[in-house]
Amino acid sequence: ANKNGLEPSEAVETVKFILEKCPNLNFSGLMTIGNLGNSLAASNVGENPDFSTLANVRKQVSEATNISEADMELSMGMSNDFEEAIRMGSTNVRVGSSIFGARNYPPAKESETSGGVTSVGNIEAVTKNMQNLSA
Repeated sequence: ANKNGLEPSEAVETVKFILEKCPNLNFSGLMTIGNLGNSLAASNVGENPDFSTLANVRKQVSEATNISEADMELSMGMSNDFEEAIRMGSTNVRVGSSIFGARNYPPAKESETSGGVTSVGNIEAVTKNMQNLSA
């Protein structure tokens, strides 16, 4: 399964759209799945840049929306890098594989491997999807 999201530069406008146009959605924070290599290297070179980026995006969203940073979840860090994420301000970590073990994924169906999955890569597509949700 592909995991996609927004570019950091798209976050402020997307959050504003959610707040203004999607009354059935409750914005609660931001999430990233950082590059594990960045977390492993962070002990030698400093902070994980993926986690730093998300913390900066939260600050930008806070300034643009008047939602305090303290009222915005910052979900970053998984079983292999949650300590680094917490050190950098994560309020939510995902550690399921540490508790339950690695996932066993079934083989992909042909429709999933032949272009049947659509990813969201830009603000226009997100906006269109959000408009459909708010209708």
